[in-house]
Amino acid sequence: MTQQSFNRISTALVGLVLLCSLLHAPAQSLLETNATPPQVGTGRLAGGGSVAGRALANQANDPTAPLTLIQFSGGVSPHVPGYDSPASLFSIEPVTPIFPSRIFPFQQLLKTTIPFPTTPNPGSRTGLGDISFFDLISIKQSWGRWGFGPAFVFPTATDKALGQGKWQAGPAVAIIYTGDPNLTVGFSAENPISFAGASGRPDANALSITPTLTWNLPDNWFAGYSDFNFVFDWENNGRATIPVGAQVGRVFNIGRMPVSLSIEGAANVVKPSNEGVPDWQINIEFTLIFKTIRH
Repeated sequence: MTQQSFNRISTALVGLVLLCSLLHAPAQSLLETNATPPQVGTGRLAGGGSVAGRALANQANDPTAPLTLIQFSGGVSPHVPGYDSPASLFSIEPVTPIFPSRIFPFQQLLKTTIPFPTTPNPGSRTGLGDISFFDLISIKQSWGRWGFGPAFVFPTATDKALGQGKWQAGPAVAIIYTGDPNLTVGFSAENPISFAGASGRPDANALSITPTLTWNLPDNWFAGYSDFNFVFDWENNGRATIPVGAQVGRVFNIGRMPVSLSIEGAANVVKPSNEGVPDWQINIEFTLIFKTIRH
């Protein structure tokens, strides 16, 4: 398949995912006192006001929660050893739940990550990166949720420097504790492994663990740690990259649309010694939260 064909597929996939997410999720305020909560089967959003805001903060940061949303994330790594300019990454992540049916009696959560990286100088490139996708079967428990499913990475990068050039597939799992109404803690993990793609590119096999910790504060504020990945590269003897940092954010309304806005920063306290791995990074995330309709 040619690079031009990949580009066409990438563009079509981006448009299709966003369109499906928007059609699936009509906007509705969830933070007003008389608002109708999303029908997610938990009952935790009933009551509106601060209770609804607290529950939305929990679910917006919970990778297993059956919440329909679109997250926009912009990150920058100001210093990349071996390069003389920052690196950055803008990504779009639509998330859509599929509720149990007679055909498939399990709740699913579909997430697509569409990245647009910019590599540092010399040789800076900007464009579409490799699109990733997972289909998580989410199982509710008295203490929270856990889930499992397949994870995929598609070689959709518009430039060799922006992706790995490999078709990848592997397992994904998640465990989240939500027993305390003010606390969400757990992790999700994916380990896609390359099975096809450009023969001249290195094989891919890496475990990516995303810890989640959210503590609710007054007035719909929250703090914790989220969305930075611990990466273990099995193709390089388990070489680890481990960022440590913090996040602060707030859930609020723009008109009748509930949104989440947060900022977080982290330093790579463990990282490979070779060039190209940032020393630290900072992210801003903006999430549109839609009413989830159970069909």
